[in-house]
Amino acid sequence: MVVNLYAAAINIILTIIYIALGVGIGMVASIYFQYTNAVAMCLGGMFTLACGLLHSVFLPKKIRLPRQFTNQVNSEIEQLRLENEKTRAEFEEFKDQILEESRQREEKIVDELKDLAHSIAAFAAQKQQARVDNIASLTPRPKRSERSLLAAVQEAIDASRVEIHLQPIVTLPQRRVSFYECFTRLRDSTGQLIMPGEFLKVAEHSGLVAEIDNMLLLKCVQLARQTIRRDRRISLFCNISPTSLGDETFFAQFIDYLKQNRDLVGSLIFELPRDAFERLGLTAERNMGRLFDLGYRFSIDRCDSIDVDLRKLERMGVRYVKIAGNKLVQQLLRDGVRPITGLAREFEPQDVASLFARYGVDLIADRVEDERVIIEALELDLGFAQGNLFGAPRPLGEVIAPDTDGDILRKRA
Repeated sequence: MVVNLYAAAINIILTIIYIALGVGIGMVASIYFQYTNAVAMCLGGMFTLACGLLHSVFLPKKIRLPRQFTNQVNSEIEQLRLENEKTRAEFEEFKDQILEESRQREEKIVDELKDLAHSIAAFAAQKQQARVDNIASLTPRPKRSERSLLAAVQEAIDASRVEIHLQPIVTLPQRRVSFYECFTRLRDSTGQLIMPGEFLKVAEHSGLVAEIDNMLLLKCVQLARQTIRRDRRISLFCNISPTSLGDETFFAQFIDYLKQNRDLVGSLIFELPRDAFERLGLTAERNMGRLFDLGYRFSIDRCDSIDVDLRKLERMGVRYVKIAGNKLVQQLLRDGVRPITGLAREFEPQDVASLFARYGVDLIADRVEDERVIIEALELDLGFAQGNLFGAPRPLGEVIAPDTDGDILRKRA
């Protein structure tokens, strides 16, 4: 291509020269020899035509370029060829690398899908087992008489068969276990559980509730102590009854123990039902204040309505409020119920959780059973949830794994 351009440039230059000479001859013939313009033009045109014919006859068919220029052009062409081959080889290598990475990625995705399938299968098996256990627990058993039930409760207390069952409280939306709530379960001499719905009926009339609550408190304190010893600190929600708060003999010993073990402050959260909290006597309220002065926090559960007095909760050291998830969503989104505050303005449903936080209180959606409630709870910007959806109350031995140094918290699949 370079040679062709060079030849074309030479031809154009020579053509311009021929035309210039023809014009010059025509002008000389007209000026000096006094030919007419027509004759002068003919003479110039004939000269130009003759030069063109001679040019076409004698011009070499191939124009020879300087050897140095030719070698340079050939060298550049060879370099371009080598670079083209190198680029093609790099492209093939890159293509092979992409194909290999794609194959490895597909294998990784397949492995992850297999692991996910195994996890789902294990989770489904666990849920199925939980349903079987639940059905078994709901299977009608021979109804005990009040006298036999009272004897079984008294015998379980005397034999220290008061158990702790733990239920997780998770953060939203991560669903990471943040706390555990402790529940009381009694076990009779045959190994069958006596649920609160059974033993509370007879325990309240016989004065055994305080004894059961006291045993639960001591077991919760022991559990908190074990977790601290293993440097696995996790907060436990522990129910405390107004009876225990108002029992001067028990509470004096209990408060002295807590004073000697101030490192338990971050591990125990004492919980009261809302109706009991609102009916606290002077002694119970004073003892609750003593716990608050030591740094302990409180939780209020079994709230039927969200119209709680946030100023009172802040003053009494309440840092958590539990409301059934479906009731919470219903009241906030559809009924327009709001907490009691000292602020004279309306709040949107999405602002209520932040309003609680302004008073140092976290709102917990309790007794959550299905995903629909969680979806609406997330729209309300709630930070915590609890319920069988995240795990039913399980025996302490299924949540706590013993080792050589003590008990440590473990997660169940």
